[in-house]
Formats: sequence, C-alpha cells, structure tokens
Amino acid sequence: MAERSFAQQDDLRTQDQLLDQLHASVMNTRHYAIQIGDDLGEQDDMLNRLHNNVTHTADESRRQNQNVVQLLTESESRGFYAVVLLLVALIVLLLAI
Repeated sequence: MAERSFAQQDDLRTQDQLLDQLHASVMNTRHYAIQIGDDLGEQDDMLNRLHNNVTHTADESRRQNQNVVQLLTESESRGFYAVVLLLVALIVLLLAI
C-alpha cells in the first residue's frame, strides 16, 4: 500500500511538472501571439499611410498631367496665331514692295 502511495505521489509530481511545462509553453505562445498582433497593427498603420501617400501622389500626378495638357494646348494656339500673324505681316510686306 505504501508503495502504491509513493507511486501515486511520483505520478502526481510528474504530472505537475508536465503541467508546469505546458503552462510555460502556453505563456510563451501567448507572448508571441501578443507580439505578432502588435507587429501586425504597426504594419497595418504603415500600409494605411503608404496607401494615403500613394493616393495623394497619384492625384498630384493627375493634376500635373492636366496642367501639361493645358499648357501644350495653349502653346499650340499661341504658335498657330504667331504663324498667322507672321504670314499676314509677310504678305503686307510683299504687297508693299
């Protein structure tokens, strides 16, 4: 009977040690899960900022493209009128001679 009692106590100690190891493992896993969650939160914030910056840059690029198109259109009109004015002046000059 005493042998059985010692064996049971030994089994209980072994189970306690295994439970302690399991607890430590669960706590480590919890720590890593919290750290991963924090890292994911930071990365999510970085991605949101990056998305906002890309959107802003795309909008700015679109606006600059519109400005360039407008400038080219105005330049073409000015160039056309300058050529017409030059030709009229040339005709007047040739008629005057």
